[in-house]
Amino acid sequence: MSARLEHHLRYLFESVPELRPYAKLTAYLHDLGKYRDGFQEHRLGWNPHTQRPEAFPRRALEHSDAGAKFVQALLEMDRETASEVPFVIASHHGRLHDVDALLRRLQGTDLAEVETLMERAIAELPELEALLDEPLPDLPLDKTARAFLIRFLLSALVDADRLDTEAHGNPSKAELRNQHAAEQDEMRQLLERVRADQDEKAAEDGKDPQPINALRREMYASALGNAALPPGFFRLTMPTGGGKTLTSLAFALEHARQHGLRRVIYAVPFTTIIDQTAKVFREVLERCDFKVLEHHSNLEVKEPKEGEENQTTAPDLATENWDAPVIVTTTVRLFQETLFGTRTAQLRRLHNVSGSVIVLDEAQTLPANLLQPTLDALSFLVKYARCSVVLCTATQPALDERLGFPALKGIRELVPDAARYFNALKRVEYAFRIAEPTPWVELADELKKKEQVLCIVNTRQHASDLYTLLGEDEANFHLSTHLCPAHRQRELAVIKQRLGLGKPCRVVSTQLIEAGINVDFPTVYRALGPLEAIVQAAGRCNREGLLKDENDNPTLGQVIVFLPEDHRTPPGDYEVRTTLTQNELTGTDLHDPTVFTTYFREVYSRISQAPEVEVAGGRRPFQKAHAELYFAQVAKAYRMIEGETLPVIIRGYDPVRVTALLGTLRDSQNREERQRAWRALQQYTVNLQVYQAKGLEPFLGKVAELEERARWRKVEPPYLREWPASSRYHDKLGIVPEFNTDLLTSF
Repeated sequence: MSARLEHHLRYLFESVPELRPYAKLTAYLHDLGKYRDGFQEHRLGWNPHTQRPEAFPRRALEHSDAGAKFVQALLEMDRETASEVPFVIASHHGRLHDVDALLRRLQGTDLAEVETLMERAIAELPELEALLDEPLPDLPLDKTARAFLIRFLLSALVDADRLDTEAHGNPSKAELRNQHAAEQDEMRQLLERVRADQDEKAAEDGKDPQPINALRREMYASALGNAALPPGFFRLTMPTGGGKTLTSLAFALEHARQHGLRRVIYAVPFTTIIDQTAKVFREVLERCDFKVLEHHSNLEVKEPKEGEENQTTAPDLATENWDAPVIVTTTVRLFQETLFGTRTAQLRRLHNVSGSVIVLDEAQTLPANLLQPTLDALSFLVKYARCSVVLCTATQPALDERLGFPALKGIRELVPDAARYFNALKRVEYAFRIAEPTPWVELADELKKKEQVLCIVNTRQHASDLYTLLGEDEANFHLSTHLCPAHRQRELAVIKQRLGLGKPCRVVSTQLIEAGINVDFPTVYRALGPLEAIVQAAGRCNREGLLKDENDNPTLGQVIVFLPEDHRTPPGDYEVRTTLTQNELTGTDLHDPTVFTTYFREVYSRISQAPEVEVAGGRRPFQKAHAELYFAQVAKAYRMIEGETLPVIIRGYDPVRVTALLGTLRDSQNREERQRAWRALQQYTVNLQVYQAKGLEPFLGKVAELEERARWRKVEPPYLREWPASSRYHDKLGIVPEFNTDLLTSF
């Protein structure tokens, strides 16, 4: 255990060598409570008096408090100092609670009994006595750095503990995991695959050279040329369509190779684009081998109870602790769950974030009210966990020291002189119609006259209303999260096919199409929204720069920004950004990337304050509460997505397929088969806000197959519902509430 734990923390030991004896102490004492007679009898089936196996009735017994109590007394722990080890030991089989809860819990543990347990431990482990004789050094971390250090130590302990248990009880599973452990030279190997892909594309372009491809290769070479720079913070600002995804991946791999880092973590803001990003990476990086872990879930199910985990594939195993060379995940999973979460199942993967290059795609989407704690977490990773961070976008949020973010002092540009590339890759011209609202009927008539056009609006209701006015036709399409993912993918495939064949194609969509969806329209309409959203929308217009006029000369695509009738936006951050855009849009050159500096400065001045944290004594500033180790309350306050959601299964979209998947979940005894069914079922769900789901409770049905399985297993069924068969699932609009409620008519 001690050796595995030290291996997990090796990157932190480089920055904080004083942590090493704390890690050893944690390894030796985390299971001290197992020396209790009751635990050995009722959990281990062992008689401590006869020293023989014996049958005892099995029951749950406490054991993680003993080591925590001993270290609390050893260090004379108080609220301010020396609480790292007790926190970690006390939490390694549950959840990370706040400092008050820890102190209350340890009050109920008898110190005299614990000292007796220590005597037993020292009798078996004389090296423990030697460790206790050495004074523990002071740890050179304070404020929130202590909080992150506790999380890292807990992560390493949980993973080491479970891997040791696995090696003892399930050696075949441990062997499978070991077969896919990171190779010594893996970053170089993967980089060679990216370079081979780029060489192949260059050869193809040589047959019919396009100026845009030469610029893409130039930006790619510039980024790779900066890979030797020391680890830290980087910016990659590239115009949409410039090849940002593979350029950032190539830099990350080369930077990792040169600096002895072990993996790339690529975090995207939307689940709607994670599949596409992971698919691109697999096509380039994998050769019948597992290299890319895609870790997200639109359909979360309860964690299996400890001891019931039985994943049997390399990706399943890597999902548990992120032990894979390339991770593609969401910013919610990286920050909200892994860096600020409290469940051990979430924290278990945190130690494997160390020694990584972290690419934050579409960095402008990071919630402004969480920027300070988010950058605080990233600063810890850079300073203590030997990470590099790449802020990657076409609309750079100008995060730097001047805007009040001292952590980003000295951030380095991977592609200098970005303005030159934005100008060279200018493919659209903007028209602004925001002085007066455009009626929906008038807009629909205007769209009908276009052969190929995309219109992006701010709310799902607006998308539904405008599509209805446009009329049902094989050339007309609607995209929003009221369609399940499988349905959206089907529609997108047809849209891309029609665009490629030059057929009429008119699409009304919410913002989900703006980032990472490779479509190319000659004309794009964008309802007034955040400045960065308008520029992202423009990336769907004349994307390849191939648009020609009637004389076959190159021409620009048209992006029309309009003020819609019944102008509404999602509340909060989005609404603030939209208001600022409306005030500043006239006369703004959206082809100049520096325009975002002024815009984001104003955004951050209005909404960059982190939310206050509710604790027993009232409300406290976020960073103060975090530094004081109120873990549970901080996790509750750090919410990247406002409000919880409930997955609703859409059986009506593909009844045969969905019923077959649910039948597998009900009947199969093979966990791997059920895992595949769960993942496939995600494609047939729509997420509702919990308040919507509660309001619709009389209409939403329970899932019969899952209820049946839960009954015979005598467990609680997953918290899922099914869209009622009595209400239509429209072939173009998706879920359509045909019952008396307006809960689905807002956003």
